[in-house]
Amino acid sequence: MTQTISKVTSCLFIAFLFMFMSSFVSAHVFVVEETPLPNSTLESSPSSISIKFSNQVDSSFSIKVLDMENQEVDVRVASISEDKKTIESQLPQLPNGQYKVQYAVISSNDGHVIEGNYTFHVNWKSSPSINHDYVKEETSGSIGKSQGNDMSNASNFENNQDSADYLGMIHYIAKAIYYFGLLMIVGWILIWRTIKNHSFELRKKFLFFGMIFQLIHFTGLMIFLLVQMNVFTSQGISFKFDFPIDTLFGKLWIVSLIFSLAGFFFLFKNRLFDFLWVLTIVVAKSFNGHTQEFEPTSLLVALNGIHLFAAAIWAAGLFYMLLFWRKQQLYVKSFLPIFSKAAVISIVLLSVSGSIISYLYLPDQDAILTDWGIVLLFKIAAVLGVVVIGAFIRMKMKRGRLADLKLPIKIDFLLLIILIILVSILTSLNPLP
Repeated sequence: MTQTISKVTSCLFIAFLFMFMSSFVSAHVFVVEETPLPNSTLESSPSSISIKFSNQVDSSFSIKVLDMENQEVDVRVASISEDKKTIESQLPQLPNGQYKVQYAVISSNDGHVIEGNYTFHVNWKSSPSINHDYVKEETSGSIGKSQGNDMSNASNFENNQDSADYLGMIHYIAKAIYYFGLLMIVGWILIWRTIKNHSFELRKKFLFFGMIFQLIHFTGLMIFLLVQMNVFTSQGISFKFDFPIDTLFGKLWIVSLIFSLAGFFFLFKNRLFDFLWVLTIVVAKSFNGHTQEFEPTSLLVALNGIHLFAAAIWAAGLFYMLLFWRKQQLYVKSFLPIFSKAAVISIVLLSVSGSIISYLYLPDQDAILTDWGIVLLFKIAAVLGVVVIGAFIRMKMKRGRLADLKLPIKIDFLLLIILIILVSILTSLNPLP
């Protein structure tokens, strides 16, 4: 059995190295070209709006145009190019005035939402200023004449926008499930080494929850991958799969999926496999996301790995104490001093690594005013709450009042859940304004 596990471990690690050493693809998607140009003045109405990106984007996207009264213009057919780098919407004839383009896409490389907006002006040169109300009536009339076609186009646009919102919600939920499972199973494996000699009843229950955490991690991972494959739409389930397997992002997620499946058979049985499993899962996650978008990449990857390890120890330790508090108090009380020291180190590492990562991500002070910056501020507030609760727990421990610790530990675990939700949103948003 040990030889079988060692062979499987070697094969999986070689597969990971193969994926890891494959060519890197830039994860960050940015706008390459916008038509009409931002802040441009056109001498006639543009026939379409098109936005080109540096890399592939998801086929579910939102693009709309607002007039001076902040009313939405009825755009026609919205489409994406064959190379999936350009989104486009046909426009009706526009009267003189200022227009605002708003768009939202999901990067196929890293799953991040890229949002933006810009304005352009229409100032007819060879025609008189077109009455705005008249154009609306004229447009309405033309819809009446070709009601089937234009109403279908408007419906397509609304469906695209609904699909993008729906997809984004599933994306956040999948990431929250994935992060919870990731932190718990990684921390659970690390704690396993300290409780292997405890009672049979405790070890049996511990391993049962280890399987539960593997299922949660695998479920979150699968939902996230299915979202990237465009399986979920506002109309239901689609079987037209589309996954960026040729990118580093895609390859690392596939490696994570393979290791996650292997974990059901071999975790908690062999120390070497456990070590390589944890290392591979954490490294694969550390290389994905914002770490590939900013410099220095190597430092960000290392900090992200430290951040994950520290969070895993803290999260799993809290759950361990809550799980065994009632029936295994002697073991919990013996574990508490060890965890208290580990938790302090973890919170310090989380705070330091998180601060450096946020500083490197922030392009300027204006980024604090973006959605990413606001979510970051909420995360900082939650971390401060963790620090306060942690200090309270240590104070009670020094006074020997261990019976009073269950409630603050529950509050600490609740803050952990809040932090996971915030992180699932934060890692899906783009720090760049």
